Amino acid sequence: MQFDISRDYLDGIMLTQPGPQKDQANVEIRAGGQLHFLPSSPDGTLHTAIVAFALFSGPESQNEQPFARGGWRFLFTTDERFDPKANLNHQFFASMLMIGSGKIMAVLNGLCMHANLPLIPFDPNRMQVQQQAPTQQAPTQQAAQ
Repeated sequence: MQFDISRDYLDGIMLTQPGPQKDQANVEIRAGGQLHFLPSSPDGTLHTAIVAFALFSGPESQNEQPFARGGWRFLFTTDERFDPKANLNHQFFASMLMIGSGKIMAVLNGLCMHANLPLIPFDPNRMQVQQQAPTQQAPTQQAAQ
């Protein structure tokens, strides 16, 4: 099966000033991302996926709101009928998740620079792709920076 990304673009972005931390020198920034699929074309060869990416500051907690988040939309085609929701473990989607996260981080760091905030170190190679339980929609990624 051949996959071809025909178009990709920024879907949305949000950045707020992170809340105060007790130890500003050793603040941990965590990242998380998901891949969401919109309905495919009737012939099953044109697909839309959105990489949703968020950054969290400080220790992990249940009801924490991200200080930065964004979405990157990918339009891709396949050479034959394909159901992305039924094939979530495909390597193409893990790559798309990494590429989308990197593109969102490039935009977020530009916003940080203009807002006089420190740049956020980001290495997509350190991201770990984790599969969610079968009841949820798509692969996620998380890492501590």
